[in-house]
Amino acid sequence: MNVSPDGCAIIFDLDGTLVDSAPDIAVSVAYAVQLVGKQPPSLETIKGYIGNGADRLIHRSLTNDHNGVADIALFIKVRAYFFEHYGENFCRYSTPYIDVDQTLTELCNRDYKLACVTNKPNRFTDGLLRHLGLDHFFPVVLSGDTLDEKKPAPNQLLYVANHYGITPGHCVMVGDTRTDILAAKNANMSSVYVTYGYGNITDIELNDPLAIVDSLSEIVDLLPNMRLGTVGIKT
Repeated sequence: MNVSPDGCAIIFDLDGTLVDSAPDIAVSVAYAVQLVGKQPPSLETIKGYIGNGADRLIHRSLTNDHNGVADIALFIKVRAYFFEHYGENFCRYSTPYIDVDQTLTELCNRDYKLACVTNKPNRFTDGLLRHLGLDHFFPVVLSGDTLDEKKPAPNQLLYVANHYGITPGHCVMVGDTRTDILAAKNANMSSVYVTYGYGNITDIELNDPLAIVDSLSEIVDLLPNMRLGTVGIKT
């Protein structure tokens, strides 16, 4: 595809950035781990476990360790319980964050190219976006199982750039976890961190996002001041 130097793609994470999905995830995790006699993590703990896909979420929930790896037989059993329950309950309590619809509408009106890139499995991604009325904003949606690798690998983000025929430097990743910021860095893209999600601000600051915002609506005024094609802000 021809590179369009005037184009700009805004890539959004899903869980913790567009949608507060932790309540539904936590209920399904609790259901799954209790079936094998384990104590479920709290909602706040689950929030810190989200971001690297369902498999890592299950391992963390079983071991109470962010880097933990559970017994494989136990993991497989709990994973199946989780997917069965979450597949029927993925949008009971999940809601878009404040200003999401307004912000996405404004970005579309300004002709930004939009994409949603998440590590969530595709069977839940599409359903969640559709149920919450957000699917029409995103011509491009990539889930954790769309490609061979997911965030923080750059593959999904580079796919978006290639799809729109623009350079990675003309793309901005908006997310709430270290995984999102590292994916952007690995893809040579700028990144914006939202503070209201599930990430750890200390981890984020160490990975040098382009900007840190408290509300998604802030990016509407931030984006026009970006120097497209580079990682930085106009001074």
